[in-house]
Amino acid sequence: MAAKLLEHLHNEHKNLSRFLYCFRYQLQGFGDPEQDANINLIMDMLDYINTFPERYHHPVEDVIFKKLLSKSIPDPDIITDVLAQHAKLEEITQKLKNDFNAVAMDIAMPMDQLKVDAHLYLDMQLEHLDIEESDIFPLADEYLDEDDWTELENMVETISEDPLFDNTRKEYDSLLSEITNFEAQGLDEETRSKFSDD
Repeated sequence: MAAKLLEHLHNEHKNLSRFLYCFRYQLQGFGDPEQDANINLIMDMLDYINTFPERYHHPVEDVIFKKLLSKSIPDPDIITDVLAQHAKLEEITQKLKNDFNAVAMDIAMPMDQLKVDAHLYLDMQLEHLDIEESDIFPLADEYLDEDDWTELENMVETISEDPLFDNTRKEYDSLLSEITNFEAQGLDEETRSKFSDD
């Protein structure tokens, strides 16, 4: 991936994958009275994914994917589907955030269903990343030329730093520590296998 924007998005996908697998691990004890699930950590996770990927990561992808639709590419439906998924993921993220916030406020919720919904959401996010990495990014690399990338970089102007994985920011220090600990325990095999080329 020679293009600067694609490389940047790829790195963000790597970090998002780390985050999502840690999130899935945190859900294991949720709703189990025998385990002490950290609802505050889960709320931090939902706050992060509602703030950074949805507000800053997806808009950059949208600009690139819409430009790609102007080219004679095979199967453009895969791009329109992913663009629609961006809106759907934002909607589901907000719903989950509201539901978990209700739990944090001791409002009665169907816990088993909430846990199922959260796992389905994480699966959807991971599948979404996989489609972009395996199908759409290679198309962008092949069909967009240097002039296209220059135009896109001018349109994007500035790329926001990730508030979780940017070491100069402290907004999500406890969450980053949790992800680091999760990986230190060797619980992130899927993440490492997915990005084994890095």
